[in-house]
Amino acid sequence: MPYDQLEITAIDYSEDMLQKAKEKFEGSSITFLKMDAQQLEFNDGSFDYVIGSLILSVVPDSTKAFGEMIRVCRKEGLVVVFDKFAQPGKGLSFVKKAFRHVIKLLGTDIGVSFEEISQTESARVRLISDEGVMFGNTYRRILLKKV
Repeated sequence: MPYDQLEITAIDYSEDMLQKAKEKFEGSSITFLKMDAQQLEFNDGSFDYVIGSLILSVVPDSTKAFGEMIRVCRKEGLVVVFDKFAQPGKGLSFVKKAFRHVIKLLGTDIGVSFEEISQTESARVRLISDEGVMFGNTYRRILLKKV
């Protein structure tokens, strides 16, 4: 369905990123709000779909941000996560371990484990799909249903 036929609310913590998004979708009906993903200012079950794109690897508390995504999704709603995560069941390579803290200073954590983040919400969501995409499956597209 084209985005102009949906009621969309987009958030970002950065005013600069919000401005870029507003310019990209100028004239659309998208609502843009400055907000912290770790403390969403929405009621429980506010959205049919919640999409987190490249957010969980950059926020200070990814578990809290993921919990907020689940909280604001309605029962039977869908949560889509697209981000870079450590591969499940595998530790970071020596090179990635060596550079993880330097890269984190640049704003992203290459060692975030989706499996660890999602543990606290496992009773509230059901995994529908988890696909590795791009750059040797460093990025993953994960689809969950809130139960």
